[in-house]
Order: sequence, then structure tokens, then C-alpha cells
Amino acid sequence: MKKRIIPFFAVITLLFCMFSSSAAAVGDVIDFTRDSIDLYLNQSYQLTMKNNAPVISYTSSDPDIVSVSHTGMIKAETAGSSILTATDKEGNKATCTVHVWDGTAPEKVVLEIQSLSMTEGAYYTLKAKVLPEDVDDGRVYFSSSDETVAKVDSKGTIKALKVGTAVITAESSSAAVSTKCMVKVVSKSGRKYSVSLNGTLYSAAGEKKANMRVEIANANESFETTTDVDGKFYFDDIVRGSYILRVFKSEKTTTPTAMGQLSVGSHDMNMSCIISDKDLIVLYQNEEEGTEKLQDIILEKNTLNLQIGESYDMSFRVRPAHAILPAMKNISSNEKVAKVDIDGRITAVAEGTAVITFSTSDKSITKSCKVTVSAVNSNTYSWIIITVEFSLLLLIVIVFFIAYSKFKYKREREEGVVNPKYGRRVK
Repeated sequence: MKKRIIPFFAVITLLFCMFSSSAAAVGDVIDFTRDSIDLYLNQSYQLTMKNNAPVISYTSSDPDIVSVSHTGMIKAETAGSSILTATDKEGNKATCTVHVWDGTAPEKVVLEIQSLSMTEGAYYTLKAKVLPEDVDDGRVYFSSSDETVAKVDSKGTIKALKVGTAVITAESSSAAVSTKCMVKVVSKSGRKYSVSLNGTLYSAAGEKKANMRVEIANANESFETTTDVDGKFYFDDIVRGSYILRVFKSEKTTTPTAMGQLSVGSHDMNMSCIISDKDLIVLYQNEEEGTEKLQDIILEKNTLNLQIGESYDMSFRVRPAHAILPAMKNISSNEKVAKVDIDGRITAVAEGTAVITFSTSDKSITKSCKVTVSAVNSNTYSWIIITVEFSLLLLIVIVFFIAYSKFKYKREREEGVVNPKYGRRVK
């Protein structure tokens, strides 16, 4: 009889462990989001826990070096190291080490952009700077919130891997000083009106400039290449719009030799770039523009659902297909809910609805998209899984006890322990 019961208890134990591990994944495990923290004198930093695990108390091994409040706000008092301990209501503990340094502390990390849209497989290098200029350690450390969507290396070069959103954090030598850039990766197949650019770089005297780095960039993406021995360069898969064109003496140079404005049309373009007094003169040659008159503009989407903080780049189609897409005037009916920039990028700001209107400069063609913005809710799916697992566990336990009661009654009846006529034990 005992041998038959053992498998039942084994199944129950296994299911209980599965449920416990799922529940722990949501918030029962107590651990700091980072093992060590670097601060400078008088800087403060808010401690955070993985999965927002609840903490009832924080302690510092040396309050003279690092003090901590009941909410987990720490302050660097003097140079040295201290171990911070967090305790939950069950008595579970987690620790992290805080190092406090002397010297000129970083005050700010500056990024050239705070949001970025990239296509799958594209690269973009974030340019970051630590202020003030005389900071003791001016290095910047980059990290990604989701490396399956976008990876970033130690130099700030981002590689877009798959469709999704990731936040790139640029942190100084102090954990208290950092800034973020939101990266949205879109499908390359969904990229519309991409063109190629052929160019030649000259000096003002007519000399072809070889082995120079050429970069074009806007608020969303950046492309770079190097001129060949004839001063020629080439860009592929460029979306129409306005770009800043920069020229550098070499790949390692960070200060541009010259820069100017570049306007990319709807068709492949040939151009010449002339460096004159540190400015760029861009001449377009044999640009294959469409000649048909624009009759209609079609939005990629007329309704759009976004979560707070998300962005979406609206794409357009024109009729007839070879007509030129003019500059569009874009307006939001409620900028407190959703904003739109001149390139058609919609950004969700707060819960609610807004209507984004796209129109030509003469307002002869007007299109609109209704945007619904909702709050981010990341834990709902996890709790649904836990609820289902718990329900299954409860059902299995009930079935087990019913089956076990029947089995036990039958066994005792066969052994003569139970009188079948009266349904009670025989003394």
C-alpha cells in the first residue's frame, strides 16, 4: 500500500515546486539589481530590488561611509566601502557593496539623442560626454535593457537585432549619474521609400578627397562610410528626409572637418560634396525625380495602439506610385497624450486618445490616425500563468484525495476492516 502512495506524493511535490518557482519569479526572491555601486562624496542613490521585491529594512555595515534611509536611499558620506543589507518580512537577506571615491565627481552624462529608431541589422554609435570637463573619470559605461532586441558595446555602438524596444543606459563612473536612450527596432521589410546615395567628395580647389569618413545622421539613425581613392562614397537603404552631413579626416577622428545639410528625396540620388571653409556645399546631379502629379497619400495605419513611452514611425504611400511625396505638416490633437514630429514619428506620452493629422503644405490632402495610449502592465501575464498553475495543482490534489479515499476504502473492505453493510470499521 505504501509503495502505491509514494508516486502520488512525488507528483504533488513536483507540482508544488513548480508553483513555488513561478511565484518566486514574480516577486518572492529578494536580491539587489546590482552587486556593487560606485559613488562620489555627497552623492545619493536609490537602491532597487529585482522584481520589485518588498523590503522592510535596510542596514549599512559602516554608516559613517554610507548612510541608508528606511526607503533604501543611500548617501556617500566619506571615502571607503560599506556593505548594504536588505531584509524582507520573511527574514531573507540580500547584500551589495558600495564604494565611495574622492575626487571631482561626474555631474551629468549628455547624449546627442534620447530616442532612436533603427532597422533590423543596423548599427548606430551613441555619442556621450561626461560633465564637468575636469571630472576625474570621464569614462561612460553602456548597457541594454534587452540584449535580444539591441546590443551595445563598450564604445556605445548599438546593433539592432530584432523588432522590439530596448533602453540603452549611459552611466558615468558614478551610478548616481546616468542618462537613457530609448531604441525602437523596426522590421527592415517595413521600410518604405529607401533610396541609395552616390557621392563624390572634393576640396574647394577641385581635389578628390580619399580615405575620409562621411557620416549622415538625423534624430533617428546614422550612417557612415569612407571615400575611396577617387573620393567616391555610397550609402544604401536611406529613407527620405533631412540629414546632417559630416566629413571627418579619418575613421578615428571625432571632430568633423566640415558639415552641412543634406535633403534626401524619394528616388536614388547622385551628388557632389565640396568642402569650402569648413562648410559643405552639396550639389545634386541627375536626380531621378518623379514627374507625375500627386493625387493621394495613404497612411500605413489609420488606428494605432501604443503603451506609454513607445514610439511609432508612420509610413506613407503615394498615388500614383512615381509621384513625389511632399513635406508633410503633422499635428496632434492632444500633445499631452501623443506627440508627432516633422518626420511622422508618433510618441506616446500619457493614457488617453489623440488624433494625429498629416497634411500637405497647401492642405489639399489631409489624413488622420487615431492613437490610443495605454499604461504598461508587465506582470499581468505572469500572474495569469501562476493562477492557472495553482488551479491545476488544486484540481490534482482534489482528484488525488478522492482516488486515494476510494482506494483506501476498497483495500480495507478486502481486508475485512470495513463492514460493507454498515460502512464502518469492524472492532
